[in-house]
Amino acid sequence: SNGGGTTMDDYDIWKDYGPANWDIPHRFVATYLYDLPFFRNSPQPILRHVAGGWQVAGVTTLESGTPVNITFGQDRANIGKGGQRPDLVGSVPELNCQPNSAGATQPERRQLINCYDATAFALPAQFTFGNAGRNILRGPKAINTDLSLMKNFTFQGTKRFQVRLEMYNIFNNVNYSNPNASFGAAAFGRITGARALRRIQLGGKFIF
Repeated sequence: SNGGGTTMDDYDIWKDYGPANWDIPHRFVATYLYDLPFFRNSPQPILRHVAGGWQVAGVTTLESGTPVNITFGQDRANIGKGGQRPDLVGSVPELNCQPNSAGATQPERRQLINCYDATAFALPAQFTFGNAGRNILRGPKAINTDLSLMKNFTFQGTKRFQVRLEMYNIFNNVNYSNPNASFGAAAFGRITGARALRRIQLGGKFIF
């Protein structure tokens, strides 16, 4: 459940007890299919055959964020490997990102910063492990809707030509990636990426 990573303390694997890397506690998924009634029975042949008979289908997903495991780059426990976690000196911080208004470039200004309160953590004493649990933080939620618009044109009895317009993330929601979780790094708590934005593709399929 730690995605193939090693345990922090080989002599106490319970220190790594926590949510799986792919844990999503809340997810709502709606799938729908609707035959558009417009012009289906129109007396005008062009409207009936071209504008009528279309079908719309979609999938809408709303989900909470995935876990974030905070680590640091030093070997404070002197065990010869990284992946160690800091001490939690306050309450577990909630996700609270801020716009990067001081960014020098446009891509940097689109980033989010200070998503986690760094003062809630501290480096553990030398030759000790930190007490922060694995995957105690959460990344941002995600909202996505994919839609398709399709129509079958029938000819020569059983042959059909299907036209499809597919739109991924049709509302162009920005679904951010998880923040940087390297405690002590300059980029700690910074989000520099996101999932794919809106994509549209048109295709056709011959069915016989």
